[in-house]
Parts: sequence; structure tokens; C-alpha cells
Amino acid sequence: MEVKLLLTKNLFMKSFISTLSIAVILLASCKAYKDVQEPEFRDIQNLRLIDVGLFQTKAGADFVYYNPNNFNITVSSARGDLYVNDKYLGRIELDKSVSVKKRNEFRMPVVLKMDNVSAILNQSDIYQSKEVEIRIDGIARLSKSGFSKEVPIKYERMESVEKLRSIISR
Repeated sequence: MEVKLLLTKNLFMKSFISTLSIAVILLASCKAYKDVQEPEFRDIQNLRLIDVGLFQTKAGADFVYYNPNNFNITVSSARGDLYVNDKYLGRIELDKSVSVKKRNEFRMPVVLKMDNVSAILNQSDIYQSKEVEIRIDGIARLSKSGFSKEVPIKYERMESVEKLRSIISR
């Protein structure tokens, strides 16, 4: 009877310690996960035409970002709306998930689905200006150690129309 009681206490202590260890690990990873900083936008590169349609044109591009975090993350999805001079131009979506190393620059391949009607209606405003305001409002899902968090994508910058023409003409 005494041996059985001792075995039961020993088994209880092992499962209690295991459960407590798992809880501590989960809480520690949630704390680190809570401190995830948003990636910093750096540049747009490799703009290319994929498909031209009557109502929609698809283009691809690489968005260059910097990961300020001291740990690796994965960008599993991202989407956002593109505005030029506060006029809707289209939707941007992540082409495939991206593994990101800590404190490193990385490229996010995106697909832009441009609304041709909006582009045609607003092209004269764009080409008559020397600079245009480009704005992207969206959301990205970042993953780390099995946990994921949605972070807002907020990008706003004045760009030279000549620079945009040179990117597009490549």
C-alpha cells in the first residue's frame, strides 16, 4: 500500500512538473511573441507585368523590408489596398510565404491586381504631377514558433513620377 501511494505521488509530481514546465515555456514564448516589431519598408524592386486584361492588370514586384526583431519570423500572408494620390488603384497580395532571418533585409514577392478603370480615370492626374503620394493600407500575418500575429501594413511615401516611369519601363 505504501509503495503504491509513493508511486502515485511520484507520478503526480512528474506530471505536475511537466505541466508547469510547458506552461512556463508557453508564457515565455507569448511574451517574446508580444514584442514582435513590424518590419520596416525599404524599397520596391523588380516591377514586372504579369497579365494585361480589359478590367484588371496583374503586375509583380518585390517589396524590400528589414526585420528589426532579434528572432526569425515567417510572413505567411499579406494583403492591402494601393492608393496613388488618395485614389484607389488596386489590391496587393503576398505571392508566397517568406522566411525572414533576424535583423536582416528580405524581399516579399507581391502581386498587384490593378483596377484598369480607376487607372485610366486617374492617369492624367498622375502623369501631370512631378511627385505622387503612394499609400498602402493592409495587414500581414507574421508567424513565430507556431504563433501568429496580424500586424498592420501602413506605407505612405512621396515618389517621383520619373522614378515610377523608369521602374515600369524596365
